[in-house]
Amino acid sequence: MPNSLRLRYLLPYSFVLGVLILLLGSITEAQATHIRAGDITAQRDTTPNPDPRRFFFTMVMYTNDQSPADDPQVTISMGDGRTIVVNRLSVTPVGNNTDREEYKWTYTYAAAGTYTVSWNGIYRNGGIVNIAPPSDQVSFFISTTITINPLRGFNSTPVLTVAPIDLAAVGRKWVHNPGAFDPDGDSLAFKLRVPQHIGGGGNITNVPGYVFPERVSNCQNSTASGGSVFVIDPRTGQLTWDAPCLKGEYNVAFVVEEWRVAPGGGAALLSQVVRDMQIIVKESDNRPPVLVPKDTCIIAGTTLNTVISATDPDGDLIDLTAPGTGGIFPPATFQQTVRVAGRAAGTFNWPTQCTDVREQPYQVIFRAEDVRPPLPDRATGRLVDLQPYRIKVVGPPPQNLAVTAEDRTATVTWDKYICQNASTIRIYRREGRANFVPDKCQTGVPPETGYVLVGEVPKDQTSFTDNNKGAGLTAGVSYCYIIYAEFPLPGGGKSIASQEACLQIDQDIPYLTNVTVDRTSTTAGQITVKWTKPNKLDVQKEPYRYRLYRKEGQGAGGTFTLVKNTTNLNDTTFVDTGLNTEELAYRYRLEFYRSAQRGGNADVLRDSTEASSVRLQVDAAPNDEKAFVLNWTYSVPWKNEVFRHRIYRKLENELRYVLIDSVTATAASGTYTDRGTFGNKELQRGLTYCYYVQTVGTYQVEGVPEPLLNNSQEMCMMLPKVVCAPELSIDPLDCNQFLNNPTEPPYQNVLTWVPQVTGDCTDQIEFYTVYFRPTMEGEYVKLGTTTETTFTHSGLQSFAGCYVVTATDTAGRESAFSNEVCKDNCISFMLPNIITPNGDGKNDVFRPDRKSKFIKSMKFSVFNRWGVKVYDKSATEGGDALYINWPGVGNDGNQLTDGIYYYEAEVEFYTIDPSKARAKYKGWVEIVR
Repeated sequence: MPNSLRLRYLLPYSFVLGVLILLLGSITEAQATHIRAGDITAQRDTTPNPDPRRFFFTMVMYTNDQSPADDPQVTISMGDGRTIVVNRLSVTPVGNNTDREEYKWTYTYAAAGTYTVSWNGIYRNGGIVNIAPPSDQVSFFISTTITINPLRGFNSTPVLTVAPIDLAAVGRKWVHNPGAFDPDGDSLAFKLRVPQHIGGGGNITNVPGYVFPERVSNCQNSTASGGSVFVIDPRTGQLTWDAPCLKGEYNVAFVVEEWRVAPGGGAALLSQVVRDMQIIVKESDNRPPVLVPKDTCIIAGTTLNTVISATDPDGDLIDLTAPGTGGIFPPATFQQTVRVAGRAAGTFNWPTQCTDVREQPYQVIFRAEDVRPPLPDRATGRLVDLQPYRIKVVGPPPQNLAVTAEDRTATVTWDKYICQNASTIRIYRREGRANFVPDKCQTGVPPETGYVLVGEVPKDQTSFTDNNKGAGLTAGVSYCYIIYAEFPLPGGGKSIASQEACLQIDQDIPYLTNVTVDRTSTTAGQITVKWTKPNKLDVQKEPYRYRLYRKEGQGAGGTFTLVKNTTNLNDTTFVDTGLNTEELAYRYRLEFYRSAQRGGNADVLRDSTEASSVRLQVDAAPNDEKAFVLNWTYSVPWKNEVFRHRIYRKLENELRYVLIDSVTATAASGTYTDRGTFGNKELQRGLTYCYYVQTVGTYQVEGVPEPLLNNSQEMCMMLPKVVCAPELSIDPLDCNQFLNNPTEPPYQNVLTWVPQVTGDCTDQIEFYTVYFRPTMEGEYVKLGTTTETTFTHSGLQSFAGCYVVTATDTAGRESAFSNEVCKDNCISFMLPNIITPNGDGKNDVFRPDRKSKFIKSMKFSVFNRWGVKVYDKSATEGGDALYINWPGVGNDGNQLTDGIYYYEAEVEFYTIDPSKARAKYKGWVEIVR
């Protein structure tokens, strides 16, 4: 079974372990074996004046009714250092030799915090297959962790509505669902865990020797239903065992986590309920019935009426029930209507209300149990299929959305929302229709529609005023709106979106059409600003005025300076001079005023609009590509993404620009890479090229001229020459000469190189960097830098190594690696066949000849003629010990007798070639004294 499906989970405990050990000594549980399953749940205070620290707890325990053990009282640890004794309320037989025992109590905590409520029962029932020690010697430990946090409000733990005792058949797929639901609508997650107990030392630990059901040794080679697998669905809690292969009783445990979405985003873990349940596997030729789960959604206020059906492959009768109510029974009902051989059906009916809306779906568990009468030739045994039916309840769409406008402000209206348990109405806007029609039960407004959130109002409000956060809506643009309702946490949830409502903003206003750079200069730059004249205004009856303002930079906000003020509506052009257009972009605001009263002064702002100049940036392309990258930006009220923008270029000493290409752009920027493809004329390094970009825009408003052409400033840049890598060489090593007259370290390698500084290569070299690696498979490391064209690598134990060099220019650009040069050692290793260890100073030790150099490590062993090792020695880097120097002695240091001996030498050499780095030498040597 994959590890991802076998989740181990350790709960946090707020009580101190030492206190727990003392408390355990006072617990007086029945000393017998009987406990099968159980769990603890908590309900928040539901009295008229609820206390957030007060809870109503319920523990349900399932026991073997054949055992003499009895639990009229249990001792519960409350997680705050205290224990309480709780009396049993009821004992109910549920079949399969099992009783259901119930305990209830109320408890108020002194403070907020996280508390783990737990019970340790003595002991489990005997014979549990997947607990290796005798299970009747293992205690039964269950717990529930709750968090009291005033910021999160009241909360109850999940409720588990399906009993934790179930039947399975050998070789048949088994499914089970605990029927968990959360009364507060929080999210649930399910994880398998190892059952726990309290050991002899008082520690809470996993049950020793426990294995998950499919890992029982008899099941390891199971082929039933394709192999034995035991998993839990983390979303629905559906347990699946495919399939049991050995009869008996099995226990499994899982954690039900409760998560709540936080108001600021993210989620918080509120509670954890641990259930320990038992599966009774029997031999049976019966096959379980089959339910087909259905997931659906429904709009609050309508009735869900659907048929749930099941079939039985053996033709048995089926009892169809809904034991996992999901917290909606009543008013929901389920009634079996068909019960014939091999088939059953029932009607599920739920008249939903607005209060049922929530983000998480409701989960109703349906149960199909076959009714198999006993016959002489077959075994009995009723089998079950349980399946979750997930139901999402969403809010109805808001009705009668409409939008009107005055000047640059839109007013959106709608009917009062029918679900008054909603919290807010969210308003979205886009330019033009999206023609968005929600799918069945699709809630909210998906981002792919292009709508963006522009406002949020309380649920009772039925209108919203949109003036684009004070900037006003763009004249002539068609705006569309759509809304939906949000529901409050913890349940949350959304409604289906309303229909779209659209309108077009009044066009009879001045439109900014041009902010174009005429001249590029740091002091004498020039920009021409143009706008349109309103056509329908009666200037005789009411005075109007233009005011044009300017600020540095493209962004909105900041301080504007008045640059033009006129009552002449025919005056729609302004030439702005004395600007620094080479280094700066400029933003202009046109304000249009009218009088507050007929014949008065033009002092009431009727409309305003802003637009910036186009700002161009030219950079050399990366990675020494022979190209320029152009990027330009703008902030304008017209649409610059409709038409292609034009790219102009010339050499610095030429008079006229030439159109070289055109490209599409976005609403705020454009980009282009000039590789000199225009006219197939390659760009030349060392030459300066000048560019400007002409944007092409439109309002797409009738009566407003198009295209709108606006130039950026000019920008010139030299195409830089590249930093070329030098041509590198290394002084050679003559192995014949070296082996005839070997020398001792230290050694050195001398590097020389020729700079490449002609053609496209720059001659502005500031320094060179030398890199080294000792083998052909190693990584290069920096040795040092130099301004010379030679470098001596000295103090070496060997010549072996590879080198590259880079050049760095005065701008800090480093070239690629040069060609690689390598030098290797002269490897020679020869051993004699005879030694005469008689102390005369000649051939007294066994060692390689004088040509053998560059040894990094050595391991040497000697064997007698019977194969017994009589001597071994190893040495690593450095020293004469690398050269063996064996004086014909054994490991004890005593002289060996004369005769023939066999040796094996494993030698590691300094070399750049890993394939030559190790060698093994075998041979014989004779000792003669």
